[in-house]
Amino acid sequence: MGQKKTEILKYNEITPSYINEVFEHNSISARVQSFEIETVGTGQLGETRRFKLSYESGAVGAPSSLVGKFPSDDQTAANTGKDLGFYRAEVMFYQHLAPRTEIYTPRVYVAEIDNENNFILLLEDLAPAVQGDHMLGCDVDEARRAINEAALLHSAFWNDKALESQPWLYIPDAAQGFYTTELVESSWEYFRTTYESKMDPAVIQLCEKFVLKHEQWNQPRKMNRCFSHNDFRVDNMLFGGERIAVVDWQTSNYLGAGMDVSYFLGSAFSRKTRQSVEIDLLKEYHSLLVSGGVEHYSFEELLIDYRHYSFAVLVVAIAATVIVKKTERGDKLFMKMVSDGAYQAIDNEAADLL
Repeated sequence: MGQKKTEILKYNEITPSYINEVFEHNSISARVQSFEIETVGTGQLGETRRFKLSYESGAVGAPSSLVGKFPSDDQTAANTGKDLGFYRAEVMFYQHLAPRTEIYTPRVYVAEIDNENNFILLLEDLAPAVQGDHMLGCDVDEARRAINEAALLHSAFWNDKALESQPWLYIPDAAQGFYTTELVESSWEYFRTTYESKMDPAVIQLCEKFVLKHEQWNQPRKMNRCFSHNDFRVDNMLFGGERIAVVDWQTSNYLGAGMDVSYFLGSAFSRKTRQSVEIDLLKEYHSLLVSGGVEHYSFEELLIDYRHYSFAVLVVAIAATVIVKKTERGDKLFMKMVSDGAYQAIDNEAADLL
């Protein structure tokens, strides 16, 4: 990625000359003549667009398309992304941390953000790889490959004290961060009123118990830390290539070990499938951490972290119902996330840790 700062534009302000300037910064000599633009994905906090490029001539080695990320058109969602530091976290990840880990992410052409947290990301288009669908989940082999990417990320930044000096990086004192007990309690009132009639009473009962204990659950705890994606789920992965690419780093932070893997396994499959494979996948993940250089972290410690963070998806999904853009798919997604997280907590007797 070039060092010269690039102007921050909205997706509808991008021009061929702008992309040509970006290419010059990245030592690409081809000249873009025009492009077509299309919407990509179902982002709740931002806008993602694909730019399908047409060249004047001589486009050997130049990309046929780019993917751009921009602040949300929805003002509530945009304010959330700006005020909570989500936009800055993603840009800073691509600028500073992506080059330090072997996790598979797109090449970066532009990653810029200003003091008002307006930003632009122009990234490699990994098509024909396609975005996963949280509502459909993934199969066990895909989950295994996703766990491998998680281990590459976590082992690269395991108890990395240097991260603590990064002014842009959110380092929560609490177990999860971002989501205060006040927010969780108020969001739960809305969630329960809106969705309770469509959900399993056992899920509602577990959530009621957890919300009452959220402040206790979210207390600072002695834990190993690593850089975490913090929204590590199928929607934020691209499938179809040799490896699974991980995208959408807006909520990434320096968090307790076990968060990403618990968050992912809780909703990647049906309840029955998860019950049959989660221990084996956790053993594989732990083995990958060890081979990546992680020391003094037993499998038993991982299980405790896994159980603790089985509640994390409840917090995220419940709070999301009031802080992100409301959509029909979003409603279904949040109900599924809460149900999956509750079943995961029930099956692993995580309530005993409260």
